[in-house]
Amino acid sequence: MSKQAQIGVFAILALLLLFGVFFVITDFGTRHTGYKVGIHFNSAAGLSSGALIYFSGVTVGSVDSIQLLPDNTVDVILAVNKDVDIPRSSKFLIQAPLTGNPSLIIVPPVPLPRPSGVVGPTPAPAANAMLERRVLPVDEQAQGQDSATIADLLQQGQGEIKRLDLMLSDLETREPRLLNTLQDTMNNANNLTITANRSMTQLSSQGRLIADSLQATIGTASSNIVDLTNQLDRTVATSGPKVDHLLTTLNATAVSLNQSVDSLKGLATNKALKQNLIDTTRNIADTTQTIAGLTKDLRTITDNPQTQGQLRDTVAQLDAATQKANTLLGSLGGTSHVYGVDASATPYPSTLPSSAPRGPGTPHAPAPPPPNSPGQIKRSLGGIVKNLYAIQIRLSELSKQTTIGGNPLLGSDRGPQSDFNLLLLPAGNTSFLVGANDLGGKTTYNFVGIGSFGKRARLGGGILYSRLGLLAEYNQGLFGLEGRAYDLRRPTFDLYGSLKLNRATRLFLGQRDLLHPERRTVFGLELQF
Repeated sequence: MSKQAQIGVFAILALLLLFGVFFVITDFGTRHTGYKVGIHFNSAAGLSSGALIYFSGVTVGSVDSIQLLPDNTVDVILAVNKDVDIPRSSKFLIQAPLTGNPSLIIVPPVPLPRPSGVVGPTPAPAANAMLERRVLPVDEQAQGQDSATIADLLQQGQGEIKRLDLMLSDLETREPRLLNTLQDTMNNANNLTITANRSMTQLSSQGRLIADSLQATIGTASSNIVDLTNQLDRTVATSGPKVDHLLTTLNATAVSLNQSVDSLKGLATNKALKQNLIDTTRNIADTTQTIAGLTKDLRTITDNPQTQGQLRDTVAQLDAATQKANTLLGSLGGTSHVYGVDASATPYPSTLPSSAPRGPGTPHAPAPPPPNSPGQIKRSLGGIVKNLYAIQIRLSELSKQTTIGGNPLLGSDRGPQSDFNLLLLPAGNTSFLVGANDLGGKTTYNFVGIGSFGKRARLGGGILYSRLGLLAEYNQGLFGLEGRAYDLRRPTFDLYGSLKLNRATRLFLGQRDLLHPERRTVFGLELQF
């Protein structure tokens, strides 16, 4: 297996593993691998589809759907993890906080006391039946309890007021004893203050002794600093002549450099020298023109086929040297077609033109390639420009919003959304993606550096949707797979699959924000030219 294929297989396995992790840690798995049960409530109390379900304080699923019945009661369908069994005698409550979304709480029956000497959890009673793992008819469903009303709170408050009255009566009887205890506490605090004062006096005397010792140490250090200063003065006095000699040498060097600059300036402003250079250049140009004329005369005068072949070889080598610059642009798409230089070039004809005379034993000299026509030059330049940049336009449509969450990029808008990106060096090993998303809406920006691993796998990082993120792509012929992970504060993952219609057009389908309940399906068309 080639290195590119190994990298492609590794990229696919990494994406599948990442999707598996998201499948487990999100409620996506609960909705597809768990089971559903129905609970009958008199009122939904603001509960919505997608709300979390807590069993003994642990998240075990989410609300699948809520249906209003003809008698104005509510049938709530729950999606529960497959490894959780719910006792039928459990209490089903709707928790509606002052802030945030309501949730559904399942309170299991109180377990029996653990027998003496038994270690581990107490087994549930055998008579405690479990809910069936299916949606039963409404009259057979477990009955949920409604949220507490103001009347219930007032009634409970009256009971608390009675308890407060009893507490005040008890406090009145215990007050003398509490005052005596408080007096004893104050006496103890006074004694503690006296003891602390004595300790502070002793600590102050010890601090004075430490200060005296520190003063003596500072005096010794001061004398050491004076000695060190004197030694530095003697060192400077000894090294002074050496420093003066070094400065004198540097001054002489600066004077010599100044004289050299003046001489060079004189040469540059010398008109005679300038005229000599111009005359020499003209002579070289005349000599080159003369050589070119002689070469043309030799090609037209000579009748020796071998000489003609050598001239053709010379022209071919000049053409090859000219096109090697284009070969250096191979990483940007530039190519040449010089036989003997580029492996993909077409060989020259092995025979001479029919008009050329041939003698006995004359070798077949290769014919030079035809000169580049203006159309060929334009096509070569166009190919280089296409490999310098490419324009990418994405038109996408989103599915209907079912859950309102905290994603700042996904609102109730369904599109169409238009993204515009510019790919720099799209055919190189390293390319850059620069552009904007959702033009005219919640516009965000991209700036990503992308590295290629073979011809199929690409991995990059930078700014995605105006947030720090990563991008991974894998293309296998007609089909492709793309993943985007971004936003460190609220980790978001997008996954797309694509179908290639032609060289410039693709259809794509995937999901935005796959990690959270407010995920949205997206599909659309991508153009790149």
